[in-house]
Amino acid sequence: MKKIILLAVAVLAIACEKEEKGYSISGEAKGFEDGVTVYVNSINQSNRPTIIDSTTIQKEAFKLSLPVVESNDFNYLTFKNISGNILYLAENNPIKMVVYKDSLRSSIINGGSENKLFFSYLKKMNSFAKQQQELNKQYQAALQLNETDKTAKLNADRNQIKESEKEFRKEFAEKNPNSLVAVMALTDLINLRALPAKKVKEIYATVEDSLKTTRLGKNLTQIISSSIGKIDIGSEAEDFSAPTPDGKMLSLKEAMGKITIIDFWASWCKPCRMENPNVVRVYNKYHEKGLNIIGVSLDKNKDKWIQAIDKDDLQWSHVSNLKFWQDPIAKAYGVRSIPATFIIDEKGNVIAKNLRGAALESRISELLEEKPL
Repeated sequence: MKKIILLAVAVLAIACEKEEKGYSISGEAKGFEDGVTVYVNSINQSNRPTIIDSTTIQKEAFKLSLPVVESNDFNYLTFKNISGNILYLAENNPIKMVVYKDSLRSSIINGGSENKLFFSYLKKMNSFAKQQQELNKQYQAALQLNETDKTAKLNADRNQIKESEKEFRKEFAEKNPNSLVAVMALTDLINLRALPAKKVKEIYATVEDSLKTTRLGKNLTQIISSSIGKIDIGSEAEDFSAPTPDGKMLSLKEAMGKITIIDFWASWCKPCRMENPNVVRVYNKYHEKGLNIIGVSLDKNKDKWIQAIDKDDLQWSHVSNLKFWQDPIAKAYGVRSIPATFIIDEKGNVIAKNLRGAALESRISELLEEKPL
């Protein structure tokens, strides 16, 4: 009988030990009144928030005991009648917080390895954002003062910050394949169109398999799947060849300059013809600086195509398969309406699309380090 009782006690102890596993949040709540409710929120696969636990603040402190984390994800705290939230990574390690009522964004979070990685990543991103913000202010001031050399230098600095930010995200993901923060970094890269989907897919293949079954992992898998093969900002322009007005074959690579505009248009397209004078002006102004254009026409009638080129004085390269909306180049680029433009750099990467009027000149000016009118 005694053995049975001892066995029962042992089983109960093990059961209690299992129940106690999970993680805790201990918080100092600076400036909060007693009785304010603290909510723990999770996000489901449909990206909808759900309250999973709550407690109240007493003597500027709160404590939460939460269940074992089965799948890595971000949770966040909210406080009754107070705007804002505190984001953290749910992991099976104690988390300590210092929360400031008047500035939730200034709160301090200390947790396990995942939270350390997340907040180091966030700190670096905030640093890049502050640098860009300061450079943007200086750029706008120099622009207003007509300081051409200074605007060119500041624009180069802004582009360098963007490149540094992209490299940081990329290297972070490559160096931390066992962390959900790597999935976050890759998601940022593809959403910001900073890295082609194919490259993101290559890096994602090295990420731990269990992370691919998380909410963020599944979301990234979907984004990659829908982006592969789609030519968009951040992706590589697909090369093509088509007949010129004189019947010779011309490829995109042969027509490229330092900056190249792929201009989808047609003689029958009224908005295209209305935009052509602006494109002509931009081309004449920046061609000697390295701007090339290749027009891809969705015409069916060769004579009308050639007549429109002559009438609108389009002095750049032109190609057309004369297949209307069945044009294979338009299909490859996902063009469903015209005019449509893709701006590519000298490496063949798409850096902007569908710009018209002043926006087109402004972007070309920025890329070729010239001040727009």
